[in-house]
Amino acid sequence: MLQGFGAVHLAGPSEAPQTRVGINLVMPVRRVNGERVWVVSTSGSDSGWVDVRGIRLLSDAVAYFDTLLARDPQNWDAYLRRAEAEHALNMRDAATADYSRAIELHRNEAFLYLRRGRHYHTLKECPQEVADFERAIELAPRSLPQDYNLVAEIHSLEAGVYVACPDIAFRDYPRGLALAKQAVAEDSSRATLGTILAAAYAQAGDAVNAVKAQREALARPDFPPGYRAEAEQALERYVAAAERRPK
Repeated sequence: MLQGFGAVHLAGPSEAPQTRVGINLVMPVRRVNGERVWVVSTSGSDSGWVDVRGIRLLSDAVAYFDTLLARDPQNWDAYLRRAEAEHALNMRDAATADYSRAIELHRNEAFLYLRRGRHYHTLKECPQEVADFERAIELAPRSLPQDYNLVAEIHSLEAGVYVACPDIAFRDYPRGLALAKQAVAEDSSRATLGTILAAAYAQAGDAVNAVKAQREALARPDFPPGYRAEAEQALERYVAAAERRPK
């Protein structure tokens, strides 16, 4: 996307137009309708229409932002968007440098720390990831429209670090579980937060509550279809773990 923080527009024959804000700047296109394209977010919850003039194909994006930055090397927003494209194209070092440059130029934007934190997650650099999420939490009240709960998003991501960091020494299951519970309490509108809570319960050794949380998430009508098969497989593992508990 060439502007905004993941905003997509929903409108249908029987519903009033509305804007939904997510955190995805790079998304697959599902269909094209004239001057609009329907994009699908990774979470499934912030999919919608985007004006075709407000996007670039991923294959063209890095070169496009190269041109913008050649004209204005202080354009932090262009660094962010080039970093998003580089991240999606597995250009890891380039993405790290561009996220960091965007932050140098615009230090008080929580979204930048959130995105670099997610990038560090891909790199399995847990301390850096948590540091960015903590800074994003500090800045979050000043960032993004009020209809998007950035704090809940960050807490859910941070929970995932503490329960699943590849470095076992960095894991902190009680802290991860507390953060997952906090995220669900902060934003009850997102079904996927329930799966994060279930995973935290499972990692903490509480298979019974993992089953309960996962079933509640899957029972919601707004659960993203693209995640259902994976979530159902996880539920089977939690059920098996619960059945193995000593009676």
